Amino acid sequence: MRNNLAFLLLFFTIGLNGNSAFSGVTIEPYVSVSSTKQVKPEKAGQNKSKPATTETEVIKQRTTVGLRGSIGFFRIFKFQLGVGQNELTTTSKTNQAVDDYGEIDFEKDMSMDTSNPDKEVKIVETQRKGAASVVLDPSFSVFILRAKAGVVATQREFKKEEVDKPVVSLVTQIKYKPTVGAGAGVKFGPRMYFLAEYSLFLYKFPEKSPFERELTVSYGVTL
Repeated sequence: MRNNLAFLLLFFTIGLNGNSAFSGVTIEPYVSVSSTKQVKPEKAGQNKSKPATTETEVIKQRTTVGLRGSIGFFRIFKFQLGVGQNELTTTSKTNQAVDDYGEIDFEKDMSMDTSNPDKEVKIVETQRKGAASVVLDPSFSVFILRAKAGVVATQREFKKEEVDKPVVSLVTQIKYKPTVGAGAGVKFGPRMYFLAEYSLFLYKFPEKSPFERELTVSYGVTL
């Protein structure tokens, strides 16, 4: 009982001195541009002018718009939650349509006909993301730094459109992937700041592919 009373007394003493462990709620609208890179071997017969061991590098970019909120502890630590969404439309020949994350086989999972390799297919992908991160935000005068680590939950929805065929849809299960990042920004007063972050995702560590990197800009307001 005495230990509990001592803890409560210490808590309120810190709070009265203006150094409470709880340092406020921050809201961050954000925009991010992510780039995925996957290296895949050519399928047999896909390109007769190259040997079957030839590797193809596939790079795609996505723009995500979302909102993040965080609760601060001990001034520099935050627990952050965020949501966002992006959409990507690609048009390619059926024998060149690949998932840059290596999670979907369009031929098997979406009944894509590859008998005519020159036929074009349009694939619209929507990603819905949720993220939970532990953030370290030390500040120096008008500058702020950030280091973070967390988990991103992603659900993907596909729509495949081919000439003279009905639209085929697919919604994947939610996948959880680790992420780390760092950033720097400028403060516009004690409660507002602009921040740029660089994040890395390596989904099949220790394998290097698929690989994703992301540049995010955000504007934060502490309530």
